[in-house]
Amino acid sequence: MSTSDVLAIVASTVLVIIVAVLAVVLVLLTQTLRELRAAVEVLEQDALALLDDARSSVEDAATEIDRVERLVTSAERLGEAKRAIATPVVKVMAFGTGVSRAAQRLREGEPRPARRSQARSQSKGRRSAS
Repeated sequence: MSTSDVLAIVASTVLVIIVAVLAVVLVLLTQTLRELRAAVEVLEQDALALLDDARSSVEDAATEIDRVERLVTSAERLGEAKRAIATPVVKVMAFGTGVSRAAQRLREGEPRPARRSQARSQSKGRRSAS
């Protein structure tokens, strides 16, 4: 056997070992890719379910915001109506109360009450006289 034959055997043996190592690496890489693909599919399903839930929550929130907006608008309208009605109603009630007191005094025959300034001057006069 010549040196070239020995080198050819060594080179072919090294080549077979390299091919065997590459085959093992390819098998392991294939298994890893399959596991990765399965994980990506699970992740995709979970993400789609999560997006569906998020879409539903956003739609519910939009509905509630619309409802609250309508309630606030109604409350503002009621506040405006209350302000528009309150002043005349208070005036009418005060007038009615005054008329009913005057009518009651006329019925009972009571004299008109003295004004505060007259009542004060009379009370001061009584104190000085005592």
